[in-house]
Amino acid sequence: MRTFVSAVGVILALLLIAVAVPAAWVDANVVKEDGFVRMAGALGKDPDFQNRLTGAAVSTFESSVQLPEPVRNLAGDALKGAANGMQSWSDYPQAWEETVRNSHRLNFGGQTEESGSPTALLLDIAPLVRLIRDHFASSTGITLDVPAESVVTLGQPSQRQIVERVSAFAPLWWVAALGAAVSVLLALAAARRRALVFVFLGLGGLALAALWSTTADLAVSSVQNLSSGNSVAELFKQEFLESSRSGFGQWIVVDVWVSAAVLALGFLGWLVAGRRRSPSANRATTAR
Repeated sequence: MRTFVSAVGVILALLLIAVAVPAAWVDANVVKEDGFVRMAGALGKDPDFQNRLTGAAVSTFESSVQLPEPVRNLAGDALKGAANGMQSWSDYPQAWEETVRNSHRLNFGGQTEESGSPTALLLDIAPLVRLIRDHFASSTGITLDVPAESVVTLGQPSQRQIVERVSAFAPLWWVAALGAAVSVLLALAAARRRALVFVFLGLGGLALAALWSTTADLAVSSVQNLSSGNSVAELFKQEFLESSRSGFGQWIVVDVWVSAAVLALGFLGWLVAGRRRSPSANRATTAR
């Protein structure tokens, strides 16, 4: 019975860890705003993505304002300069970070009525449009009003539903982690040979690393096959998925090292316990 209870504890702990670790990563790097900004912030440095993003911002600016006829040629030159060199502006990084934060709030913190697509994933490029407006005003002396939000659709309603479920359940990762800790303690308390508990936990952790790696690859591949219908959105999606895969891969590497250490500790304890039992067994045999 003790062996059975211990085995159940180990299995339950591994199942809960399999859920808790990915959920904790998603909560820290996707659901939480600062983590999302860290991951997506690097996308603003990608040259191809920058070019498409600035092109979309310039197009949005042109379509959202009414330019006086006498300054159309001047405006054309100014907007061409913005499209070609906005990434080099000193205030571009701050505008991109604000873009990422606003987009996170739209997708994870509730959407506004102006977004126009309450069931889709959105990228709000309004900070970049305002950046173009400010530079346009400094070069022409003309101040124009631009929309408070300028959104680019990133996904479909089904993807929006996935985001809503993730944002609801990922923060509860600690419940699974607490259950895993209790299960490990139960397994250790019931085990006749505690070293074997560490051995199986280490082996299970290595198996989970392989499972997470395979599942992450499949998830990235399946999401990449879903079309967003927008070149900017497609590039954002691809780069963000690659960043996510790389970030979670670092957690998998940590799991491999921790699991290997636990496995080594279990084998060491098993060998030590075996040596302690051997003299007792020899004395019992001699007595008989």
